Amino acid sequence: MKLFRHIFAFIVVVSLASCTSDDPPAYQLNTENLSAGTYEVTYLASNNTETININGLDIITEASSIGETFQLTVDFFGNGTYVLDGQYVINTLVTVAGETVEQSTFIVDIDNEEGTYSPNNNTMQLLLDETLFDVTLFNTNELRMSSSDAYTEDGVDYFETSEIRMVR
Repeated sequence: MKLFRHIFAFIVVVSLASCTSDDPPAYQLNTENLSAGTYEVTYLASNNTETININGLDIITEASSIGETFQLTVDFFGNGTYVLDGQYVINTLVTVAGETVEQSTFIVDIDNEEGTYSPNNNTMQLLLDETLFDVTLFNTNELRMSSSDAYTEDGVDYFETSEIRMVR
C-alpha cells in the first residue's frame, strides 16, 4: 500500500509539472510590435447619435458610416508616428426620428496623412492623435480596435462609436 501511495504521489507531481503553461508570451502592444510591418485597413465603421430635447420631446439623429473597397494602408513607426495612405469608399446613412434624410456614397482619398500614436499594453489601449481606442485584438497579423465617447454640448447629447480592423 505504501508503494501505491508513492507511485500515486509521483504521478500527481509529474502531471502538475507537465501542466505548466506552454503558451508563448502574449504579443505586447508596443511601438516595436506595431511598427513591424504595414497594415491594410479591412473594416471601418462608425455610428453617431445626437439627441436633442425640444419641449420635452427627444429628437434623435443617427448617422452611420461603413467603409468598403479598401486600398488604405497604415504604417506605424518606432518614434510614435504613423502615416495613412490610400483610398476607400464610405457609405453614409443619416436618419432623424427613424426617417432617412440623407444617404451618400463617396471615395475618401488620403495622401500620406501623418499622425501620432501611443500604445498602452497594460490597458490594451491605443491613442491615435486625440482619439483613445480599446484594442480588442492584437497579434502578429491583426489589429482591431474600437472607441466610444459620450458627451453633452450646448444641451445636445452625443454618443459616438467606431471600429477599425487591419491586417498585415
